[in-house]
Formats: sequence, C-alpha cells, structure tokens
Amino acid sequence: MRCLITGAAGFIGSSLVQRLVSEGHFVRGIIHHTQPTFFHKQVEYLSGDITDSAFLKSSMDQVDVVFHCAALVKDYGPRHIFDQINIEGTKNLIAASEASLIKKFIYLSHIRYETGKSRGYYHKTKAAAEHILIEKYTHDHFPVVIIRPGNVYGPGAKTWVLRPLLAIQKNRIALIDKGTGIFLHTYIDNLLDALLVALREPGVIGESIDITDGDNATTWGDYLNALAKMAGKPPIKKHMSKRTALVVGKLMMAGYTLIKIEPWVTPVAVEIFTNQNSVSLKKAKTLLNYKPAVAYEEGMKRVRQWLEKEHYI
Repeated sequence: MRCLITGAAGFIGSSLVQRLVSEGHFVRGIIHHTQPTFFHKQVEYLSGDITDSAFLKSSMDQVDVVFHCAALVKDYGPRHIFDQINIEGTKNLIAASEASLIKKFIYLSHIRYETGKSRGYYHKTKAAAEHILIEKYTHDHFPVVIIRPGNVYGPGAKTWVLRPLLAIQKNRIALIDKGTGIFLHTYIDNLLDALLVALREPGVIGESIDITDGDNATTWGDYLNALAKMAGKPPIKKHMSKRTALVVGKLMMAGYTLIKIEPWVTPVAVEIFTNQNSVSLKKAKTLLNYKPAVAYEEGMKRVRQWLEKEHYI
C-alpha cells in the first residue's frame, strides 16, 4: 500500500516509517521542523505544515492509508497553537483524505487518564480531534481507526526516556506520592505491531482502541529508579505529595506565563506521574489479536543498550 505519515520524523512516526518499509509498503512522510534520519528508495519526504490545507491536498496523490502521528505534544503553551495544530490540522487532513478517497485513516491519540481540572491543552485538543473523527465516521462513514497508546518508550524516545534521564542526571527529579502512580508503559515495537494490524484489519473502522504493554503493576517509582540505576545514580530520595506538586506546578506555570521561565513540573505532569487508572487490553485483543511481544524487562534491556551505544550513560 501507499501510506502517508504525518510527523514522519518524530519518534513514533520515524519508527513507523521503517516498519512499513520493512513490510514492503511505499511511504510518503510529511515532516516539519525535525529532519528525518532514515532514508530508503520506498520513502518520499515532503516538508510542509498540516495547517496548510493546500499543501495537504497536494500530498495525497495515490495515497491509500493515512497515519496521523503529527501533533503539538507539550504540557504547556498558548491554547491557540494547540488548536491550530491538533484540531485544525486534523480537520485539514480529514478534508484532504476525503477528497482522495483514502481507504483508512489511522489516528494516533493517547490514553485518557487526566482529571478535568488538570488536563492540559494537548489532552483537550486531542480529545476534541477524536470527537471530530468519530462524528465524521458516524455521519459520513469516514474510515477512521483511533489508536490510543500509553507512555511510549524505547530506543530513541525523548519524552519518556531521555528527558527523565537528564533530570535524574542533574538531580532535578522527585517521586510524587512516593512514585506509586501506574506507569502505562508501551514499548514502541508493541505499538507498531498494533498499528500494522489496524492497517490490515477491515473490522476496526470506527473503533477507538487502547494500547499498552498490558502491565498495570509497574509504577513510576520502579521506572524512574531503573533509569537512575542505568545512569549510575542512587535510588531517588526526593519525594513530594501530589498536593504539593500541584501547587508547585501551578506556581511554575504562572512563572512561565509572566516571564517565560520553563517549568520543570506542571499540573499535567503531576497527573501523569500519579495515575492510578489501569488499562484493559480486552478490546485490542479482540479486534487486533494484540499480544504485546516485548515485555517490560526486555524493553528496558534494549533501552539500556541504546543509551550505552549513544553514550547517554
């Protein structure tokens, strides 16, 4: 098939490009600021912006399937920019896909576990985009499949590997509520397995499917201390209650709003690190025959090997 991927140079997007190529598909990747590092004769990269509807329409020639991975993924920032990229950009891609009569539109969303008051603009705009897509499916039979991964990690991951590792190395990290929050880890290869089945399986159109490694027992304390051990650091001793962390996060957000000081903790991050919601894979198993192939222990082994190879540790 001929697949178009937005966010093709990001962690998930670039991994997906390589997996699709390995299975014989042709890929057209849309990139923006981040430049790709993987090149192949079956991959064509186009530099552009998903907020540019004319650009998207011109990118759709002979495309069979769209993987929408691009998004503004941050804890904070101006609301209008999140709206422009995560909502309006998705609307533009829907319009371009409809005009090209694509066979399937696979939307990469995220598992919802934040409380209402602490939900950031990223989470709100991703939920709004999901709503738009389901409405298009309901009223116009738009061929959407929504995949909601947990915290995606693995070799090459910045958000859930390099950023916490750097914070640990600088001694700028604390365990919130003693690190008892559930880490909804999702190894990158497991997510790719689910995405490839979603590509092939005709019976998943109109569905929203949660994807994790299926382990609801590993805590953020377990994970962050494992990274600390990799970095040659002692177990994390700093602790903070959720209430205190939320106060600190709100103060830091006020500082960012007033004088643009980058916050090291935000209310959104506090909700993630104190998550107590487990995730069921029943739907993924039923619709995708999903069985996570890479367990947490193996995933962490591969992360360590990559960190050593790239001299991060």
